[in-house]
Amino acid sequence: MGAKTFKSEVDFTVKIGGEGGDGVISCGELFAQAVARTEYHVFTYISYPAEIRGGFSMIQIRTRDWTIYSMGSQVDYLVIFNQEAYDNTISGIKPGGTVIYDPETVEIKPNPNIKFFPIQLSSLAKKITGSKLGKNVVALGALGELFDLDKAFLEKLMKDRYGSKGDNVVEMNIKALQAGYEAGSSNSWEKQFRLDASKDGKHKYMLLSGNEAVALGTIAAGCRFVAGYPITPATPIFETLTKIMPKVGGKALQLEDEIASISACIGASFAGLKTITPTSGPGLQLMGEQLNLTAMLELPMVIVDVQRGGPSTGLPTKTEQSDLKFAIYGTAGEVPRCILAPATVEDCFYQTIRAFNIAEATQLPVTLLTDQSIGYRKATVCIPEFDGINEVMESISFAQVPVPSANRIDIINRLKPNEQELEDYHRFKNTVTGVSPIASPGTPKGQYLATGLEHTEKGIANYTPEVHLEMTRKRFRKLHTLGKAFEANPPEYHGNPKAEIGVIGWGSTEGAIREARYIAEKNGIYFRHLHPKVISPLPDRQIRRFLAGLKQVIVVEENFTGQFAHFIKAKFGIKPIEVHKCEGEPITPHEIFIAVEKVARIVDEENITRL
Repeated sequence: MGAKTFKSEVDFTVKIGGEGGDGVISCGELFAQAVARTEYHVFTYISYPAEIRGGFSMIQIRTRDWTIYSMGSQVDYLVIFNQEAYDNTISGIKPGGTVIYDPETVEIKPNPNIKFFPIQLSSLAKKITGSKLGKNVVALGALGELFDLDKAFLEKLMKDRYGSKGDNVVEMNIKALQAGYEAGSSNSWEKQFRLDASKDGKHKYMLLSGNEAVALGTIAAGCRFVAGYPITPATPIFETLTKIMPKVGGKALQLEDEIASISACIGASFAGLKTITPTSGPGLQLMGEQLNLTAMLELPMVIVDVQRGGPSTGLPTKTEQSDLKFAIYGTAGEVPRCILAPATVEDCFYQTIRAFNIAEATQLPVTLLTDQSIGYRKATVCIPEFDGINEVMESISFAQVPVPSANRIDIINRLKPNEQELEDYHRFKNTVTGVSPIASPGTPKGQYLATGLEHTEKGIANYTPEVHLEMTRKRFRKLHTLGKAFEANPPEYHGNPKAEIGVIGWGSTEGAIREARYIAEKNGIYFRHLHPKVISPLPDRQIRRFLAGLKQVIVVEENFTGQFAHFIKAKFGIKPIEVHKCEGEPITPHEIFIAVEKVARIVDEENITRL
């Protein structure tokens, strides 16, 4: 197999850096919106300071003429608002890259391999608007001129974003935008990329963040109740749902803390509603006892954990994959649960629907593990065919329901008791699958006791050894039922099946590993890539098939201790090479390739990398 061929003629990255509160992120988001309107794809990465104002703030926008999988490894264009941003970012620019900077606030070090273009961002903004805060719009205008973006559309974006502040504010921002265009046109910079207007078919895409995709997936899955407490970086999910829920007849509650939030979701699920609560690592810790109660009551529920750097308050605005062990094991007693990890912004939509389907089908709590990187990241995603959403009949087995995708979305609702079962209703009936019919309050003859105590099939408290063992087996039998269904899913690995190096990752590292594989193939190094979306229970046989014949296995993740590697070692008895990144930033394709290249050298005597 030869190296993957690329059709890309356009592939570049713009990074904008400055101080929090200077409009750095809004400048980048407006630029991304404008690019997304063209024929090209967009992929952003955002890093906020923890402070409300001040501190280093950055947004990175990658543009390409086909699907983008990661933020890339280096930057082509830098837009710098202050000295701290220059000092923090200049080392990441490619040789031959372009730097746009404000000479009033930035002192540069000349470099013959970098093109520097000064623009009086602060002075121009102050002259037009009376405040330096408009420099982000001046910078946007300069970028618009550099890439030939449609000025009329950028002006429309100004109206959309600032219209609520009055006509005068809109007019000032449009003047600042024009000043940026003029300042850009006076530069002698080379226009390498011209971003043309949209071609046919681009209307099938939309610019969406991972958090927004989770919120939309929640609505599509039929959820009509959300309770939450604001916590970075999960708050945008809750904010989006509070706007949408009332429009579809749902309810959104902001409560005093995470314990109250999951408690409200337990009550709503008991009443028959699909429920969700979004949080981050510290909130998930607080929810532990009530998550136990959810499992004991056998109620469906979805929890979204948008992971951030820890421990404690840690890095609240940065990314990390460090909640995995807690998500799998972090409660008292032995509690069956399911853990899913979306890989892309688009995947956040489908895995959210899948989480609800699993929760409803098995009456288990399902945790969706995303992270700050994928939550705040925006990317152009294909709009699904909503006409293809189907309600699944209760008589259909969960194993027959495919993984949600753009081609087909099936929606599962919980199993309810029939008239015969209600004659002598056993809410916790010990079934072959572990799943028993659940009646909602008000169902004639469907009353039952719901308690956190161990109980009989009817819900009556019972502490005998026999009952505890029987009901524990029943609850965990659901995982066996799930596992069999997962084995029927399509394999989640890519690359040459003859390769004898394997790379395993999870969550938001998927795109970086994929691009690292393309780089490796260009260099004559081949590896297989496994990226399970279901983290627990793992699809055992699929993973064993992936591991068969491998001489070296590399596990890539964004934490310090190698949490998924430990999980894989315990389950399958292998000794993988662990590649960790724990810096609050996503791992890059180049960093992964370097690790793969080192492993390839180790095993080169056997010539296993060149097929």
